Amino acid sequence: MSGAERAVFAHRFMGLFVLAAFAAPFFEAPEYLDATERTREMAVSMTAYVLAGLIVALPRWDGRRFPAVPTALVTVLFLVAAQQGYATTPPTPDAGQSPWFHLGFIAMLFALGMRRRPGWAFAVWLGVTALSVLRWPVVNGTIIPVETYHVVGVAVMITTWMVERQYDFFLRRSEETQRILDNARARDEAEKDMRHASSRRVDEVRRLAGGLLEQIAHDSAEVTDYDVQQFRLTEAQLRDSIRGRSIATPHVLELTRAARARGVAVDILDERGSTPSPEVLQSTAQQLAEILSGVQSGVVTVRALPPGDPAAVFIVYDSQNPDDDPVAVEIADVTGVASVF
Repeated sequence: MSGAERAVFAHRFMGLFVLAAFAAPFFEAPEYLDATERTREMAVSMTAYVLAGLIVALPRWDGRRFPAVPTALVTVLFLVAAQQGYATTPPTPDAGQSPWFHLGFIAMLFALGMRRRPGWAFAVWLGVTALSVLRWPVVNGTIIPVETYHVVGVAVMITTWMVERQYDFFLRRSEETQRILDNARARDEAEKDMRHASSRRVDEVRRLAGGLLEQIAHDSAEVTDYDVQQFRLTEAQLRDSIRGRSIATPHVLELTRAARARGVAVDILDERGSTPSPEVLQSTAQQLAEILSGVQSGVVTVRALPPGDPAAVFIVYDSQNPDDDPVAVEIADVTGVASVF
């Protein structure tokens, strides 16, 4: 998740805020310059300090983790600024003192934390703290902690670290909640689709077999051979509507019913699972009508091919006559262009 954006760390005025914090020590810098005899070290300290502040503050605050190279450069520059800054200030036993860059130190820890580089912020804190501790005077064998501004740095690091941890926690919870909502919505849609499919299926059965079912239920007259034939034709239509669902349009079902009534064997098979384009459906009905027109016998197979196949539908008519060649029609996917073989 290191490359992901964190909106909580992205603000257009964040750079100005950090620059202002880095600039604050310069209001007292002239006093430090007047008080030190090591102006060269002070100049190096201020130069490294300014470069570190500009590098960490000026790039766009987009909520992403700060790149490793500028992060390492900022860390080195600030440690150089701290080391040279301490070199210009002789240690004293006075408690509560702090170096000229201590406000920038807090700003650097904050900036690296908000740049999502807590490890490098800790490295800066550790380096500056070590430089400070080495300057603490020893009185009667006891080290006197004359500088305590590092404690504020610890608080800043912990705060920025907790902000990111909490943000990640709430982000994961938000994503989990959204995932649950999406799954629930998908289940609802699936249930609606199932209900609609069931409703369509009932309507289809009612349309195809409703009259015959009512006849069976209410007509006590003797069943004739014609009735038996109609039952079989209707059964075949229902079978076509199931086995050839994606291409078994009402027009196709009527064509196959009429062909079966004349003695033609018809099979409609669906290996596609999804409805093809309107052009394919129209071409299928047209080609099937041309093949079945005037045919009194033989076998016709209409097959919807799997998705991804260049052909959407393949129709084969075999007259069962050894002297005749089978007729095959391939209907292209999407366009519905028919090719006869």
